[in-house]
Amino acid sequence: MLKDVPSCGDYPEIGGTLAGAENNTSCGDGTEPNSTGAWTAKSTTVFGRTVELRYNSTTQCAWGRIVGGAPGDEIWVDRSADGGETWSPMLGFTTITSGNDAYTTQWNDAGLVMRACGTNGPGGAIECTGWF
Repeated sequence: MLKDVPSCGDYPEIGGTLAGAENNTSCGDGTEPNSTGAWTAKSTTVFGRTVELRYNSTTQCAWGRIVGGAPGDEIWVDRSADGGETWSPMLGFTTITSGNDAYTTQWNDAGLVMRACGTNGPGGAIECTGWF
């Protein structure tokens, strides 16, 4: 606390650090996912597209992936520190620009829960995986 500067309150930080991100030994928010040993923690479908929450146990990172889609389809992840009651929305938001697949950047999941959400294009239906 700085002298003569009022406190804005104490708020818990939602994980995330760039420490170790250069060699993927820990998770750096917004960095390229490390798929070595990654697995699909949760999945759902939206109009024939598969929306996946991918997870790497070593780095404790998670990211979203949409498979079998079309250009314009959207994918992002949400992250929560209170079991999904409130969350930081649309982290790593991206769209399929060509081909059929896209993935978000990775986000620190240590001690938190995350889900992946996707759409079948702008303004389309939104489907989210369960929290993990």
